[in-house]
Amino acid sequence: MKNYILIVFLIISSAAFSQVKKETLVKKWKLEKIEEFGQEYAPLENQQSDALEFTSDNKFIGTIEGLHIEGKWSISNKAILTVNKANSKLEVFWTKVKSVTQNKLVVEYQNGDLITSTLILIPAK
Repeated sequence: MKNYILIVFLIISSAAFSQVKKETLVKKWKLEKIEEFGQEYAPLENQQSDALEFTSDNKFIGTIEGLHIEGKWSISNKAILTVNKANSKLEVFWTKVKSVTQNKLVVEYQNGDLITSTLILIPAK
């Protein structure tokens, strides 16, 4: 009986945790800083309007490096972004959500030039 109660508690806890993360992620995020080669810097002129918007139907759309990007997202133990390469102008080999809180989203990706960048985004107002 104790094992059954423990399993039910773990399932409820993980479901609640996933729900909180989903609610935290679903919003529009604007680019605040970029990190490349260990250096952080402010967005360049062509990146001033870069942003990502995550919707409750598990889709995202946005602009990175001034280029259109879209795809789907999911949450299991962590947030996962899957880029729709056919509909995106930005060439991306892989993406990784490093962290997400109510006030900060950190996404790492590798572009077509094999440069790995970390985007630090904050909620758009």
